[in-house]
Amino acid sequence: MALNNQEGQKEIQIGGQAVIEGVVMRGPKKWALAVRRPNGEIFITVDPTKTIAQNHPKWNVFPFRGLLALADSLVIGIKSLSLSANIALEEEELEKKDRGKKKKKASIGNSGEPGDNGNAGVMDEGASAPAKNEEKASGHEGVKETITKVEMGVSITIALVVFVGIFIAVPTVIARLLDPYIHNTVIYNLLEGGLRVLIFIIYLLLITMMPDIRRVFQYHGAEHKTVNAYEHGVTLDPDSVAGFTTAHPRCGTSFILIVLVISVVIFSFFGRPALWLRILERVAIIPLVAAISYEIIRLAGKHEDSRFLHVLVAPGLWLQKITTKEPDKDQLEVAISSLNAALDD
Repeated sequence: MALNNQEGQKEIQIGGQAVIEGVVMRGPKKWALAVRRPNGEIFITVDPTKTIAQNHPKWNVFPFRGLLALADSLVIGIKSLSLSANIALEEEELEKKDRGKKKKKASIGNSGEPGDNGNAGVMDEGASAPAKNEEKASGHEGVKETITKVEMGVSITIALVVFVGIFIAVPTVIARLLDPYIHNTVIYNLLEGGLRVLIFIIYLLLITMMPDIRRVFQYHGAEHKTVNAYEHGVTLDPDSVAGFTTAHPRCGTSFILIVLVISVVIFSFFGRPALWLRILERVAIIPLVAAISYEIIRLAGKHEDSRFLHVLVAPGLWLQKITTKEPDKDQLEVAISSLNAALDD
């Protein structure tokens, strides 16, 4: 049953993420993951939303709430990505098992043992095929459990190291090469910030060429269309949702771009210390920049009619033309299933 955000209801802000062959939707009480299984069915799992801010309300203020929200999103995102990857690999595992069974049966059939007509492998192949009428799964039954806390910590650490390396260290090193040619410190720092934004855009364009990433971006588009439809009070079915835009002001892409732009402004007032100190300064200031960026995204989501905020988040909406792609109806169905599960009482 579709859930609508009808006029008169308390406004509910929905968060979402795209994963491998699926979508995560996060409501005020629960977050849900819906993934398209290899056999065509939709796997759904629902977990309570236990945010750090809910457990520690005194920290739910600027500048901490943005950092806490980011931490919550990272944890849910990594858990969901791990689970969706395991589900997506089901087809490969089933094919391996089928190939192994066929090899074994073919070997027995060719051995000329009494009572064997050589067709055992063919007969068992049909018996081992997955049922096409499987009902939607709920919970983690039949799927490998998500990663442990240690594995999650390692994943987050690696992600942060890669982020710092590509988007902090590399632009700083490149800008340093231009140091003899640019004497104005503000211009020098602005150039470094511009390089950081340019590298980010090039990175997105490059990964878009990968077929698997393009499918994730299609699910990203499905997530945005579904949230937009819900926020406009439209009945959630693929045909109705398909007409909405794939852009949304609260998108993570917009958040990252705003982080980069705000950092350009802040870093432009810094001096020109040694290379190692410049990198250290930029890493140290990231939490503050992220906190400010979160507040901008939060305000933009609440005041979509504000011209100033609209101009501020416009570059992020343009960038979503790279990170979101037009989804098909099957992908919209997955996103709708995820949102319904997250809001279902």
